[in-house]
Amino acid sequence: MHLHAHTPSAPRSLRVAVVTVSTSRSASSDRSGPLLAQLLKGQGHEAVEPTIVPDEPDEIGAVLDRLLAEPSVEAVLLTGGTGISARDCTPNVLRQRLDREIPGFGELFRLLSFQQVGAAAMLSDAVGGIARGKPVFALPGSTKACELGMEKLILPELAHMVAELGKETPLPRLKSVPPPQLPAVVPATAPEVEPAPQGISVRPLPISGERKPELDLPTGWRAGLRALGGTLTLGQNPELPESMQRMAAACDVLNSAGERGRVTLPDGREYMAFGFPDLVRNSSKVLLLRDAWPQPEVVALHRWPRRVGICAEDTDSILPPSTSDVSQHSVERTGRPYMGPGSLFALESTSIYLVDRKKVAQWDGRRSASWDPLNSMMGTLILYWSQK
Repeated sequence: MHLHAHTPSAPRSLRVAVVTVSTSRSASSDRSGPLLAQLLKGQGHEAVEPTIVPDEPDEIGAVLDRLLAEPSVEAVLLTGGTGISARDCTPNVLRQRLDREIPGFGELFRLLSFQQVGAAAMLSDAVGGIARGKPVFALPGSTKACELGMEKLILPELAHMVAELGKETPLPRLKSVPPPQLPAVVPATAPEVEPAPQGISVRPLPISGERKPELDLPTGWRAGLRALGGTLTLGQNPELPESMQRMAAACDVLNSAGERGRVTLPDGREYMAFGFPDLVRNSSKVLLLRDAWPQPEVVALHRWPRRVGICAEDTDSILPPSTSDVSQHSVERTGRPYMGPGSLFALESTSIYLVDRKKVAQWDGRRSASWDPLNSMMGTLILYWSQK
């Protein structure tokens, strides 16, 4: 498709977060951040969340995780920390969160920079890519470099990128959800059951504390709960397991759930339940989480009867264990065997995910996607299932 064919669908104005990475700069002395904001405004965009963060990986990562989880932020620009000194860590921190890097951005930036500053251009590790469905770019801290990268590369394509990512993407942006409107609690002795449509039986789900009438539908998270024989206990707010604490992106998504609970299976196994937007509606997206090793088991219950989620190593789980036959699962999901490296990490409807040396890749039967950090992929999948 010709480039201009995308232009009409591109948004006219974007909300872009601007982050300056510097230990020495302050709001009064920073010039690069305000320049980025000025250039954005000149193109009709809005610079939001102006932030100055020191050259510390943890602090840069925390700011990035917060901005990437913010639904109103459509893109993120960073300036500073892209050189070769020991303190320059912006590219490494950003790459840990990228779902897909855009190699052409760094290549073109260094080419353009070479025309201005010569061989010193190779010392810049400017990087761009897609993180959680949003374009993210890291530019050097100099104002000339910022102006070059913005005017020649970022601004001409930023609106187009956001428009393309807003179509069909493996990393949908987290949408804000209004507080769930829960129905009034019905006394257990006299439940009020709404009449069911003709030909559909009504029976209550095993939910402790109150009994909610529910249509006997064949799919959805309620059907999955019935099939597993599980009991959902509402009104609980369990803490995330310790194994999840280091996975900031995944924690952000789970903590945004509108309602939490606990599912107990007939054999006594317990799962934390997260409802998006709640644990009431048939249409809700419901994730089950069980602490396990080496990574927690995560089940997208609303995908039932398809078993979709992140696999644990032990066999005491709803999903197949990560040690099971990868080729068998590949044939089942994609129609073709998988012959490459890695063990089973996660299952999707028509693809599988493999993990090897703490890197995860997706296999759809035709090709294997790039190997991404385990923590990043964990957050990507959990975000996706909370929406789809």
